[in-house]
Amino acid sequence: MWKTILEWPQMEDQFDKEQLWSAVCGELGVSVSDGSFNVFIKPCAIWEIEPIDGERLLIQLACPSGYVSQNVDERYYGQIKKSLEGQTGKQVELAFVVKPELLQKQSKIQKAEVKVEAEDKVGLFETDNKWEADEREELVKLGLSHKFSFDNLVVGSANNLAYAAARAVVDSPGEKHNPLFIWGGVGVGKTHLMHAVGRSLRAKGYRNVRAITSEQFTNELISTIRNKRVGEFKDRYRNADALLIDDVQFFAGKDSSQEELFHTFNELFLKGKQIILTADRKPQDIDNIEQRLISRFLGGLTVDVGTPDYEMRLAILKQKCSEMMITAEDKALEMLADKVNTNSRELQGLLIRLANLADMKKQPLTCELVETETGIKAKKLEKKLRPQEVISLIAKMFDYKNKDLLGTSRKADLVRARHIAIFVLRKEMDMTLEKVAEMMGNRDHTTIMHAVDKIDKEFAINQLVREQVMRVKSALYK
Repeated sequence: MWKTILEWPQMEDQFDKEQLWSAVCGELGVSVSDGSFNVFIKPCAIWEIEPIDGERLLIQLACPSGYVSQNVDERYYGQIKKSLEGQTGKQVELAFVVKPELLQKQSKIQKAEVKVEAEDKVGLFETDNKWEADEREELVKLGLSHKFSFDNLVVGSANNLAYAAARAVVDSPGEKHNPLFIWGGVGVGKTHLMHAVGRSLRAKGYRNVRAITSEQFTNELISTIRNKRVGEFKDRYRNADALLIDDVQFFAGKDSSQEELFHTFNELFLKGKQIILTADRKPQDIDNIEQRLISRFLGGLTVDVGTPDYEMRLAILKQKCSEMMITAEDKALEMLADKVNTNSRELQGLLIRLANLADMKKQPLTCELVETETGIKAKKLEKKLRPQEVISLIAKMFDYKNKDLLGTSRKADLVRARHIAIFVLRKEMDMTLEKVAEMMGNRDHTTIMHAVDKIDKEFAINQLVREQVMRVKSALYK
């Protein structure tokens, strides 16, 4: 039975941080798979413990990289918080900080194990790269999130116009689409798109890119007025290379904030600086906002981001699995994408919950788990197609003959059709690599593996490939 920290010796009236984290690791080690524990939990440490009052503690959990911090926050926050509260006997507020030097405190063997395992699985970045650590710290100061970039943005019919506009802004900041006003419902990716623009502008040399929510803007303004430091506030935002403001609908009814926003907007606009705004509705539908602001909101380009369709939802799920190293059956993800037709934030939340359950059971995220936990039923083929019929169906859809798909031509469109046929035979028909290789003209099985991997990766980032694959699947599932 675990001892609580109240039973432990304390040093200078403070909690023993190492002993506390060791106890938490002991509890999590039972419920978290070995791989996830070694990559995400083991490298972390309690950095600071600050009493808020007699009943509450603020505990800073240090992670060696932003990637580890993101995964621990999204996947294990509840478990860690519950364990800490059980150990301390107090309510715990948990905060995350990135401390690359944590890796240096581990032995060289431990460091190599953690680093190699993380790189093998995700290949995102070297966790002890000082430049990236400094860049993440700078992003935080500017209000930008390291989680959001164009690289991990899934583009589909719901956001392709907004995506094109955002890319145009990066190409010609302050010239095209100024301001850019992005509107849409909750959790559809407006903030992601806005921060992706901000980070791309920084990469082009526009270092003073400021991102802020309307609430933060108002709170900062009030604080500087109270402390008689309004000049600092004005300098911070009126001298920005670009200003990104999230959720401008919350300026409604706040006269002083609207007044300051009006003058900040004018000064930046006259200087040719880029302005990006987001809201949950069109500018003209926002109540209690001064008309002079509304007219300025409408002075550039207004684009909307809709609810993702099935293809985009599936791509989002696959992208998230890749980012978070979640092992999931393709058909399990298809079940979720087909039935959970809400915004991407709720979809990702459900995925993370199911992934945590799978992790506790030390198994992949399977169709059975999805069905048990959500009640969603898997689709089944109405009729059992033979592999040759599937090849014929795909050949006809792409205006080719069967012999073309089975041949050796390297024409780009034909190669893509051939890869999609291989992908469908392998993934939908559950055929072995060797059998698919035989059916597709006696190819080498490594060629089959390459084709499957290629389509799997392009499905998340290439809208055309995504649409073509889904068109084939729609013909199968009638």
